[in-house]
Amino acid sequence: MGRLVEDDRELYRAYRLMTEAEHVGPALQNAILIFVLLQTLVFIPADWVIFPEKFQFFFAARMALNAVLCVIYFATASRFPITSSTAVGAVGAALFLIMVYQTGGTNSGYYVGFILLTIGLGVLVPLSGKQALGIGSMIFAIYALLPIYGKDQVNWSALFQHLFFLGAACVEASWAAAYMDRMRFLDFKQKRELESARDELAELDRAKSRFSANIHHELRTPLTLILAPLDSLRAGEFGRLPEAVERMLATMHANGRRLHKMINNLLDLSKVESEQFTIHRRGIQLAPMVEELVAGAQALAQRKGVEISARGFGELPEVNLDPEAIEKVLLNLVGNSLKFTDRGGRIELSAERQDEAIALSISDTGIGIPANKLASIFDRFAQVDASTTRRYEGTGIGLSLAKEMVELHGGRIWAESEGEGTGTTMRLLLPIGEPDDGSDEEVLSDDSGGSLGLGHAIESMGSDLQLEHRADNADSLVEMERSVKRWEGSREVASVDANAQQAPESAAEVLIAEDNPDMRELLSLIVGREFRVRVTSNGREALEALRESAPDLVLSDVMMPEMSGIDLCKAIKENAETQSIPVVLVTSKAEREMKIEGLERGADDYVTKPFHPRELLARVRSLVRVRGLQKILADRNETLERALRELKQAEVQLVQSERLAAVGELAAGIAHEVNNPVNFALNAARAMDGTVKELRELANRVTTLDFGDTERLAREVEELRAEQQSGRADDLAATLVELAEIVSDGLKRTHSLVRDLRDFAAVSQSDERVAGCDLGKGLRSTVQLLKYGLRERNASVELDIEEGVPTISGDLGALNQVFLNLIKNAAESFPPGGGSIQVSLRCDDDTLIVTVADDGPGIPEDAMPLLFEPFFTTKAAGEGTGLGLSISRKIVVAHGGELEVESEVGRGTRFSVRLPVSPERLPDSQAI
Repeated sequence: MGRLVEDDRELYRAYRLMTEAEHVGPALQNAILIFVLLQTLVFIPADWVIFPEKFQFFFAARMALNAVLCVIYFATASRFPITSSTAVGAVGAALFLIMVYQTGGTNSGYYVGFILLTIGLGVLVPLSGKQALGIGSMIFAIYALLPIYGKDQVNWSALFQHLFFLGAACVEASWAAAYMDRMRFLDFKQKRELESARDELAELDRAKSRFSANIHHELRTPLTLILAPLDSLRAGEFGRLPEAVERMLATMHANGRRLHKMINNLLDLSKVESEQFTIHRRGIQLAPMVEELVAGAQALAQRKGVEISARGFGELPEVNLDPEAIEKVLLNLVGNSLKFTDRGGRIELSAERQDEAIALSISDTGIGIPANKLASIFDRFAQVDASTTRRYEGTGIGLSLAKEMVELHGGRIWAESEGEGTGTTMRLLLPIGEPDDGSDEEVLSDDSGGSLGLGHAIESMGSDLQLEHRADNADSLVEMERSVKRWEGSREVASVDANAQQAPESAAEVLIAEDNPDMRELLSLIVGREFRVRVTSNGREALEALRESAPDLVLSDVMMPEMSGIDLCKAIKENAETQSIPVVLVTSKAEREMKIEGLERGADDYVTKPFHPRELLARVRSLVRVRGLQKILADRNETLERALRELKQAEVQLVQSERLAAVGELAAGIAHEVNNPVNFALNAARAMDGTVKELRELANRVTTLDFGDTERLAREVEELRAEQQSGRADDLAATLVELAEIVSDGLKRTHSLVRDLRDFAAVSQSDERVAGCDLGKGLRSTVQLLKYGLRERNASVELDIEEGVPTISGDLGALNQVFLNLIKNAAESFPPGGGSIQVSLRCDDDTLIVTVADDGPGIPEDAMPLLFEPFFTTKAAGEGTGLGLSISRKIVVAHGGELEVESEVGRGTRFSVRLPVSPERLPDSQAI
């Protein structure tokens, strides 16, 4: 047992003491019995077969051993189990030693008996490993003494072999005994732990029962101090009260009586658990009790539209029952039938005698019970529907308590139902029985833990018990009324809303979802002080009301029929149109998991019952205020988005106007540039007209020669020869060629201007930007178009375009506008004397750099931070819109580039446009 931890040593000692005292003796007796039977039935016949010549001696020896074993069996095995086990091993080994000596000594096969004896004691008797090793060592030593008794028969080789196997058997037996001992100890330890846990649970159960009984009595005092003043207030002892206050007091009183009934049920249950609940049978007639019960429930049944009747109770004989217990059972069963039966249903109580018993049944046409729930409905705290969407309230104590009370009478109770929607029949079978005498009086625990007989208790507090019994019956009727009122809850929603409405029409609206009428009225009263209220009786109705008109907040119970508050919250938050509506969940279950589930479904807050009205109102007020701020924020966001859209449209219009302005400024220069070549071509065309006429006349003269008139023909030929000699035809031809060249040159110049203008204004015809934009071509066309304007301002332009510059993807027309703005701004910054502008294009790795530098006056330092702001300009009033550079920068950024400026007053300005050769994305046409 070396593996045992130190803490288990004391427990192991207790285990061994218990084992040796209770188990070793019987186990040894069983081993002796097996030994004697084997000797008698197996080994004695074997001796007669193997050694017939020694049979008589062996028979006598074995019978002597049996006699010794019988003495140990009856005299010492139970009193001295360990010593007796050692004795059995010693006498058995002695017998085998004699027989081995008689049958060949070390060569005898009877040495196997030593092995059987060693293993048998180690396995059959619950010895410890040390005890088994000790007995086995003793048997080994006895066999090892064999050479002393028979020196002439010693075969040392055989002896050593036998000792080896016998030693192995000793080790095996000791190991097996130690292992089984450990297993038995672990079982013993587990039993002790289970016994300890059982004792602890029993003590906890007794403490719980004592606590339940004590807390019941302790709760009666504050409950009495609540109900008694309420009764006085409702009776008008303190004057007439407002209607709203009377209604609230009635709710408080009904729920106080309900709490009183629950306390009584819990006390009865604790008495049953602690076996302190007993009954006192006496002879009674059930008919008056049932008639009173039916009369009390009749008004409630009529309100619900349910028919209730009783039959057969007048024919019953006098029965010996505890009237208070049976009345509780019947009230519980009738209350359940009324709760679970809807309008138009029927409840019937019936009774008949069956031999020495009476059979009672309460049948209804209500919702029925599933077949798999018929047996479990009598379990404590069982609910047929335990979901958060159940329609009916309940603690699950009533039927369990009824079953306990019926069984205390020696009776039986069971339920019958063909399934859901088929109604239920509760059946009771109660023996007629005999009245109890004084010895069977109910035991009542007093504060000191003693007990008083029922007769003595009735003498001292009989009137109190009667009053309490009447109060219990009233509580049961209150519970019935509560179930009826809960059924009527959907019809009272509108009136609750109207009575609770106190806030002005301009106040925010709160939608309340609560299936309990009293709680619904309370919530409406609290919230209705500041907010408009709409009420519904379950989550489904709340969702429909929310779809009709969105409230500012939803206040919902968690456990409701048809749709729970958590499912309602999920439906609200999953809808994009309603997900901004705050949801507050109210529940009596304060488990963390339920709170986490509600918050995960999107609940904005969680209120646990009981709650303070001010706390609830503060939470609702806070969330409604947040909801109002969210609405204001949403309206402002919408206004800002609308303004942003209008601003974008204005920006597009400004960009367009800026482009038109640039075209307007170019118009005069373009007109001048186009006018000269057009005038040249026009004048040349006019001159060509006269020359062509002269050539036509000359041709006509040649074609009209009269070859019939020789004299005239000779004269005209002579004239033509004279004109040819004078060179007039050649002059006309040369003039015509020269004029054609003038016209061609003018048209080419005009075509070049049109081409440059087309390149400048090149814009893609789709929203996608195009690849292959040649910035060098764009710069040349821009400079060409600006030539006239630059000449007007005495500005010279030096254009330096690096050879082999790659193209880019983008909007060349928009980029040309950037170049136009930069070059034009540079020219406009010059004084009357003019200046020079250097325009260059070069490639630096994967970036194209366009530089526009001038030697003008520069830009003031304080204007540099504002240079790219919209509507900022350094020009005189009326000479610029202030949008050129802002738009230019936006175009460059849209192409993934940068527009930078360097300037020093008196030393000119330098603008640099950096554009990526292969941007990650093509520029957005709207951004440009």
